[in-house]
Amino acid sequence: MSRKNPQLLILVGAPGSGKTTFAKYHTRMHQNWVRLSRDDFRAMQFSDQFLSDELEEALTDMMFAGIHKLLLRKLSVIADATHTKFEYIEQYIEAFGHMADISFKVFELPLERLIENCEKRTREGGRHISKKAIAYHMAALEELLKKYDLQFRERSRLVNKVRAQDANLPKAIICDLDGTLAIIGDRSPFDGARCEEDTLNKAVAETINFFKKNGHQVLLVSGREDAYREQTVRFLEKHQVPYDALWMRPTGNYSKDSYIKRDMFSTHIHNKYFVSLVLDDRDQVVEMWRKELMLPCFQVYYGSF
Repeated sequence: MSRKNPQLLILVGAPGSGKTTFAKYHTRMHQNWVRLSRDDFRAMQFSDQFLSDELEEALTDMMFAGIHKLLLRKLSVIADATHTKFEYIEQYIEAFGHMADISFKVFELPLERLIENCEKRTREGGRHISKKAIAYHMAALEELLKKYDLQFRERSRLVNKVRAQDANLPKAIICDLDGTLAIIGDRSPFDGARCEEDTLNKAVAETINFFKKNGHQVLLVSGREDAYREQTVRFLEKHQVPYDALWMRPTGNYSKDSYIKRDMFSTHIHNKYFVSLVLDDRDQVVEMWRKELMLPCFQVYYGSF
């Protein structure tokens, strides 16, 4: 274990197996360690004991954001949750394998003891865990240990993967509109009817002109509904923005921006163009371009929304 790397210790075990007791003791006895507990996040943020999949996903985002910030500060982290599924472990490794050494601590107790511990915690004011849920996590843990190697993983080097493309295809750049080419003023981003009032992002426009003059096609992709296509075209004409294609969100489709643009890429761009560059602003979309599609993407502004 390298001392110069932050550590991420992932606790693995069914409810009532002693994870939290261990984590609190560990952080009390060791400097520069921080415990992040999924149950604590749940208790702080939500009144319902059983959350929808959407809210559980929000909890995961909160945990991961906290871990990310702490590791950046060179602090070590204990992730205190059940983590009895293979996919949970993989998410941690993918997200933080390049930021920290990752190790695991497994907690195993007989089912009767787990139930006893959880009932005691409920009597003391803790969250109720049903016997069915305890048995489920115990079975999931047994399956995880059969199939997955929970060995120490030294911090890996972050590899920038590049998409394989056919160099014989027409070269192109992809550019977003709202927040990228068009700077939104006081209008709502959902009020596309007023998009003609937007301010042109001159740096992005100059980048488009540069690539256009150097033989690239300009492909505009937007999460703005196509009900506002006429207003969008007038904005582009007003500012003399050259473009070869404009794809917009189908009106009434409220999917995430990243899903919309991934579909645009699959339908209109994949195997039709060699993409040299993508310009976008929103974090979720930038991550999609870079990680899923492995395309070079320049993020032109803060996009945490």
